[in-house]
Amino acid sequence: MADRQIVVEEEILNKEEAARFLKIGIDNFTKLYKTCADRQGGKTVTYKKSVILDRYDALCNR
Repeated sequence: MADRQIVVEEEILNKEEAARFLKIGIDNFTKLYKTCADRQGGKTVTYKKSVILDRYDALCNR
C-alpha cells in the first residue's frame, strides 16, 4: 500500500474573522496576534488559521 499525503486547505482569515474565531475583541486580538499577520502589498492583512492556533497554544501553554 502506498503512502498518501493528505493536503488540508489553509483557511485564511481577515482580522475581524480571526477575532471572531477566537471569540476575543479586535483590540485584544491585535495586541496578542499582530506578529502572525501576513501583509500582501498595500494594507491587506490576513491571518492563517494554523498560525493563529500555533500562537494560541504558545500563549496558553507557557
